[in-house]
Amino acid sequence: MEEVRETVKAFYARLPESQKDEVTKFFNSLDKDGDGKITVEEFMAWVKQRGFKSLNRYESIFKELDKDENGTLDFDEVLMLFYLYKSGRFVFCDGCGSFIKGNYFTCLKCFNAGMSAEGCDLCCSCYGSNNFNHREDHATFVDSHALIISIWRKNKPSKSDKDQMEFVTGVFHFAEVLLGIFAS
Repeated sequence: MEEVRETVKAFYARLPESQKDEVTKFFNSLDKDGDGKITVEEFMAWVKQRGFKSLNRYESIFKELDKDENGTLDFDEVLMLFYLYKSGRFVFCDGCGSFIKGNYFTCLKCFNAGMSAEGCDLCCSCYGSNNFNHREDHATFVDSHALIISIWRKNKPSKSDKDQMEFVTGVFHFAEVLLGIFAS
């Protein structure tokens, strides 16, 4: 989880002030009693409000977020929740159900089809030990890092100036989309 914490710190350090204000508003919206800390009850109320399933998964995430293990979440710990939520980084293993903190394996056919189905995302342990059930015709799994690299290679610009300009324009569009996601 420390690698994710480092990512979140870097993310927050580079946010414009308006988006830092959004994180503060998010924290305050969770802190129903205004005491400056988020209890497990306040956190679970947010989870239920969002309609997340498998509530026991989120109770374990609360424990993961609570770095100092004092039973509450402070601002920095909620910042991590904000990042995980806004970036879509709540990934659970479809084998064992645990929250996946780092690299994981995903079904390539499901990914390409935009599907989210049982058995699509697996922690390294479940993938390596074959602890999952998935469709027989969906046998190709790749790790998350290799998936990103393959997408980049597929979209890599050619040497022509026109293609390079289209690529740069696409990158700026992608960045605008990401800013829109984090701004909403």
